[in-house]
Amino acid sequence: MAISIAESLHIGLSDITTRKVRSIATIFGIILGVISILVVLAIINGMNASTLTWMEQRGGTSKVDVQRNWNYDFSKGGEANLSLAEVEQIRKMIPEAVAFNSQVSLYSHNELKYRGLSYYSTVSGVLPDYLQVENWGVSEGRFITDLDVHESSNVIVLGSSAARDLIGTNDVVGKKISLGNNVLEVIGILDEKSWDNKQSGSFGGNMLEYMNQQSFIPISTAINRFDNTMKVSSLQVTAQSPNQALTLQKKLDQILLNLKQGREIFRVSSAQEGIMQMQANARIFSMVFVLISAISLLVAGIVIMNIMLASVKERTREIGVRIAVGARRIDIFIQFMIQTVLITTLGGVLGIGLGLLILDNISAYLEMEMIVDFRIMFSSVLVSVVVGLVFGIMPALRAGNLDPVDALRED
Repeated sequence: MAISIAESLHIGLSDITTRKVRSIATIFGIILGVISILVVLAIINGMNASTLTWMEQRGGTSKVDVQRNWNYDFSKGGEANLSLAEVEQIRKMIPEAVAFNSQVSLYSHNELKYRGLSYYSTVSGVLPDYLQVENWGVSEGRFITDLDVHESSNVIVLGSSAARDLIGTNDVVGKKISLGNNVLEVIGILDEKSWDNKQSGSFGGNMLEYMNQQSFIPISTAINRFDNTMKVSSLQVTAQSPNQALTLQKKLDQILLNLKQGREIFRVSSAQEGIMQMQANARIFSMVFVLISAISLLVAGIVIMNIMLASVKERTREIGVRIAVGARRIDIFIQFMIQTVLITTLGGVLGIGLGLLILDNISAYLEMEMIVDFRIMFSSVLVSVVVGLVFGIMPALRAGNLDPVDALRED
């Protein structure tokens, strides 16, 4: 008498509900292992997505940055700055770049004045491509042009918060404000930069508000009208595509090395380099926690195997009766395999449910997005099934190979 799959499932479910404590002990390790995999990978995915969003807000994944190399020993000579002539020379050597900006900051001139009101803003001298390399836009008026840079025009573009807090919200463009001893005309207001608090982690608020508080003037105006000793210390360049950013990064690095007589005074970095490092770190982090989870699942598998062996011992007489009335050994084997897989699958499903619940609480507490990929959930259940298959073979074989005569003699 063959035992159908449906009957084997029914027997397995009955055994699980009858022996609740044993069933809970059996699947506990599976639940912990699945929760670990689900939670860790969801956190890593959320952090990666958050980092990519930040990069997109700060110019995208095609951006290349040149900054002072703080690891360089400046006692060996050299200065981390560039003249406007050197900047123009670099610009001509990378015609493949779709946007190019050099920047200086007016650290000693940061008080904007308008009709007796003052507003302290980070004022930077930039080139017209600044908006493109920062993936930014203008909400009113216009941005700095090549003509403004050529003529060192007394013009200024305000961030949204700087414009609102200093002048107001109406008719800002065209107003005259003071910066140091110079009177500047407001020619534009930038779009408001905002980064959702859900993406901002536990810090809260708009992580990009500092950008809304900035102001921008032509780089030539900053140098010629405010401080003629200033030199450029940073560059921002946009490649044609993310794939070409690494090539442009290497080319820029070589240009700067040649320009500074082989001294690594500047550090050239790219968003793509950051993404690659982030992905490498995420892989290492994932591997460590997946290994820990695998150990948990291995222990759970051993526990399941021992408990199922004990179950075979307890049900020896029942198995003998089934074989005596016509059940095939393969039917007994399949019955115990189904029961083991059923238990581990149940553990996987419960692990996913509890894992999602834990993630909701972690996400709410940290105010951070967690991303659960369907493939992660599917893989977790699949791993649970595999654990059941691997560690259920020995108990199922022992049950299927029992001698019916000896089994019927069992008390």
